[in-house]
Amino acid sequence: GPDMTQGQVSLEGAQISLMSGEGSLKGLVIGNPKGFDTEYAFSLGEISFNLATQSLGGDTIVVDSLRVMAPKIIMESGRGGNNLDKIQRNIESYLGSSDSANAPQSSVGKKIIIRDLIISGAVLEYGLLGSSTIELPLPDIHLTNIGEQGQGVSIAEASAEIIAEIANRASRLALKSGAVKDVGGKLEDHIKSRTDNLKGLFKDLRN
Repeated sequence: GPDMTQGQVSLEGAQISLMSGEGSLKGLVIGNPKGFDTEYAFSLGEISFNLATQSLGGDTIVVDSLRVMAPKIIMESGRGGNNLDKIQRNIESYLGSSDSANAPQSSVGKKIIIRDLIISGAVLEYGLLGSSTIELPLPDIHLTNIGEQGQGVSIAEASAEIIAEIANRASRLALKSGAVKDVGGKLEDHIKSRTDNLKGLFKDLRN
């Protein structure tokens, strides 16, 4: 987690039944990389999953279903882009280093296939200047057959695909949002007003 994202990652609790293959994760939070001030980037709420129990003894674990309910995503703009883009780049860099001869030992291990993933009830919180934010409901995300084209993918690769999809959907939603455009217009007016005031001040000083 932290090696991939370059931010803190915490998990409140986990449960799994090896008999039924059913399990859940609670309170999974992915923090921001350096340079961002919001509390976190992703708070993934309640996660439930169902594993194919016959796959647990092999090299590739098959997840028949994965449900992420009511996650919260915070998008914060900063120098060089937003926090979600930065996390994506950090994961891509980690995966690139894992392909080299100096791959971290944590990258070696079981692979995973996710046959059906649904993320529902998500909320995007878009951070504006100062402490101002707006909240936007994110449409449900449905992904299938992650890693199924080959012999599975690493957990890092599966995480990268999921995070990339969430980040892309969040970015598109923010760009299309009328609320964000309205704030942008108000911000532009505010900057113009400040500029006009400064011009007036300099003119008074010259006189």
